[in-house]
Amino acid sequence: MKRVLFYVCLLLALPAAAQTSREELLSHLELTAGNYVNYPLPTGRLTPAPKGYEPFYISHYGRHGARYMTGDKQYRRLCKQLDSALKLGILTEYGKDVRHRVMLAAADARGRAGKLTELGAKQHKAIARRMYGNYEALLSEPLTVRAMSSTTGRVMRSMENFCAELKELNPSLDITMTATEAEQRIVKPDKSIPVPESETDDALYRKLKKFKHKMLSGEPQMAALFTDVERAKAFIDPYELADDLYHMTSDMYCLPELKLDFTDLFGEEGMIDGFRAYNASWCLWEGLMPGARQSWLRVLPLLKNVVDEADSVIAAGGRGVRLRFGHDSVVLPFSYVLGFPEAVNATDDMENLHLQFSIFRLIPMGANIQLIFFRKPKSKDILVKFLMNENETAIPLGTDCYPYYHWSDVKKYYRTKLKEANVGLE
Repeated sequence: MKRVLFYVCLLLALPAAAQTSREELLSHLELTAGNYVNYPLPTGRLTPAPKGYEPFYISHYGRHGARYMTGDKQYRRLCKQLDSALKLGILTEYGKDVRHRVMLAAADARGRAGKLTELGAKQHKAIARRMYGNYEALLSEPLTVRAMSSTTGRVMRSMENFCAELKELNPSLDITMTATEAEQRIVKPDKSIPVPESETDDALYRKLKKFKHKMLSGEPQMAALFTDVERAKAFIDPYELADDLYHMTSDMYCLPELKLDFTDLFGEEGMIDGFRAYNASWCLWEGLMPGARQSWLRVLPLLKNVVDEADSVIAAGGRGVRLRFGHDSVVLPFSYVLGFPEAVNATDDMENLHLQFSIFRLIPMGANIQLIFFRKPKSKDILVKFLMNENETAIPLGTDCYPYYHWSDVKKYYRTKLKEANVGLE
């Protein structure tokens, strides 16, 4: 009973801390980049383990670091549209300046769609360095580190940078890295898992389309860029233009060396509106919104892998590190499956969703989830704590030693979840 009451009190406190105010967004406009936002430094203090407990195993899943946009469709379309407007003589002076900046960004991105940026490499090195510093008693030993990644180039590069940093800190680490087809159902959503239909899913997507067109109407950008808006509308869709510009603007945070900024196209309110549009999109896409299709079922192979491998290490009395690298499309639903309070408070009220659910807290570039396992001599009790982007967080279980949980309780809870999902993993 004491554990249950503690968890209830904890949940009352944690969601409040995860709320996003307009004032926070205005004072940190970079947060409006949503899933393009740069990896933030952890803000919380790590709670020391109960007396006698020492770390012996780390289980991790991380998103790749900062990247270029995954395709050049937006750049090609923007360049073509702005070139056409220039030839027609309907670009404003401001529009000519924007065109110049777009051309610079497009030239830099040519042939680099989806590639890891310099910043992306640095992000994973920094996360590895902090992991080493936080658990040096474990990671300074001659330890086995196993890493796997999706077969996407930016993800493999992220894994390589992370592991290279660990190896530099401790040359005695035995590190293996793999990126095989057999591992893809663990590090990417497993599309072979059937997702049941939802009677309300179509209505939610219609609602989302309307909401996105409201948030990214494109009318302010059309008025600022073109002297003859109606003539420009003959070959430019205002929503499509705003959507392309928002993605390009957000991706500039991944490329600080370019010193290109497009936030002036939106202003503070416009950037907040763009964030709100994609905050709702991600929430619905991944099935976290009430009434949506449960797309998160497709990351259950990762949950099973995490639980199975932890049990295997524990049964063998072993020590080690398991690293997995992939995408935001896994980190977000996996945080929901684990029950993190940052991920489970969604609503279908898209206008106000951002006040209690924010993707920049969950899937910035380099986002990661870490499970840190502890034990003490002459005791069978295993403790585990959960980190969301290196900050301690909670799961839907009672505990008498938060942020630590008894593994016997944790694995029972998640194995029951896997069994009840009934997707053929047990």
